[in-house]
Amino acid sequence: MAKFQLTRRRLIGATAAGTLLSAFPAPFVRAQSKRPLVFWHNFTQQARSDHLRAVADKFEAENPDVSVSIEVVPFPAFAQRWPAARAANGLPDVTTLEAQNAIPMYMAGALNPMDGILPAIGGESAFIPNLLKAGRFQDAVISVPFYAHNRIMIYRKDRLAEAGLKVPRTWEETLNAAIATTKAPDHYGWILKLARDDNGGSFLLWIMTRSAGGSFFDGEGNVTFDSQPVRDATEFMAELARKASGPTAISAKINDNFNLMNSGKQSLTEDSTAMIAVAKAQAPAVAAQLEGAAMPRRESVGNLIGSISLAMPKGNGNSEDAARFVKFLYQEDNYLPFLHSMPLFMFPTVTDAAIQEKFMAEPTVAAYPGAVKATLDGISSGSLPGMEHGSNPYASIVFSSHICEEMFHDILLRNTPVEQAVAKTAARMEGLISEVRSRL
Repeated sequence: MAKFQLTRRRLIGATAAGTLLSAFPAPFVRAQSKRPLVFWHNFTQQARSDHLRAVADKFEAENPDVSVSIEVVPFPAFAQRWPAARAANGLPDVTTLEAQNAIPMYMAGALNPMDGILPAIGGESAFIPNLLKAGRFQDAVISVPFYAHNRIMIYRKDRLAEAGLKVPRTWEETLNAAIATTKAPDHYGWILKLARDDNGGSFLLWIMTRSAGGSFFDGEGNVTFDSQPVRDATEFMAELARKASGPTAISAKINDNFNLMNSGKQSLTEDSTAMIAVAKAQAPAVAAQLEGAAMPRRESVGNLIGSISLAMPKGNGNSEDAARFVKFLYQEDNYLPFLHSMPLFMFPTVTDAAIQEKFMAEPTVAAYPGAVKATLDGISSGSLPGMEHGSNPYASIVFSSHICEEMFHDILLRNTPVEQAVAKTAARMEGLISEVRSRL
C-alpha cells in the first residue's frame, strides 16, 4: 500500500470535509464511518441471492459499525473476475467459490489462510472430513466448505418398470438398461454430454475410472491416464454412446441435461439432485417418475462431488469482520434456510446432527430418499474431480482443457482405437501439466 502523504492540499480538503460533515446530524456521520465489508457470491437465482442479502442485513443489524456490500459474480465469470479485481485492488473480503478455484488464488497471494477462524466455526470436526480436505493446500486451510452435492445416476422409474428391469448397479446392467429404454428417435437410454467445449465427457470418464479402481493422477500429481481402468471406462462410455445416446451426444453439454430429462428425451443420466428439483418446477409429471441411485460401479462407486466453499480474499484488510461474517453464515438460523432456499440444490457440509436432521425433514428432500441417500453417501466418501489424493493444482487445468472430450470425438467420429486414443490423450495431458509446472 502506498504511504499516505499529508500535503497542504490534502490538509485543506480534510478541513473542508470536516466542516461539511459537522453540518449533518450524527447518524449520518456514523454511517459514513462504518467499516466496509465486501462479499462476493456466485448465485444468480433470486431465492439464494435474496436470502444472502437478508443474512447480510441481519449481520449489519448486529454489527452497526459494519456495512456489507454484495456483488454477484456468476460461476463462469469468477476465474476472470478475481485477477482483474486484484489488479485494481478490488478483491472482496469474503467470497463463495468452487473449491478448486481457491488454489490458483492462494498461489497468487490473493487469499488469506483460514486456519485461524476454524475454532470459531467449531474446529475441523465441524465439517465432513473429506470436504475440508479439499480446502487444504500447502499445509494451510484456504477455504471451508459451504455446501456440497454429488453426481448420481438419475433414472425414470416408469421406463425401467416398462422394460421389466430393476435399478441398475453395475456397468453391464446400466448398459443393458440404457439400451432397453431407448426408443429412437423418441427417446434414448442415456445421452452422454460430449461437446468439445464442455467437460461432461471428462467428468463422467473420471467417475467411471474411479469405479474401475483407477485415477487420472497419482498422489504427486503425475499423470496415470494411460492405464487399464481408463481404457475400460472409455470403452464402456463409447458403447453407451453408440448404442443408447443417439446423434446428439457429440454436441450435448452438461447444461442441456435439464431439458433432455424434462422433455422425456432420456431415461437415465448422471447429474446432481438439482436436476430433480428443476423437473419438479418445470415438468412435475416427469419429476414424479424420477429417482436417484449411486453411479454404476465396477469395483466400487466413483463419487464426483462439487463443493462450493467460502474463502477470505485479501480485500479491504478487514479480516476480523470477514471472519465474523463467515461464522455468521454458518449459524443454524442462517445456514439451514439457505440450504432450503432451493431444495435439492445444496447439501450441508457440517456434521451438526440437528442441522442434518432438519435438512432431511424438508418435504422436497424427503420425497426422494434414494437420490438423497446416494448424494449423502457420495459427499461423505467422494472427492472433487482429480483430487482424490488431496488438493491438486493441475486437476482443474486438465478438466477445463477439453482434451478428454476431443478423445471421444476421435473414437466416435474417426473410429480411433480406444488404446491409441487414451495413449494420445495421456501424452497431451502430460505436456499440458509440464508446461504449467515450468511456469510455476
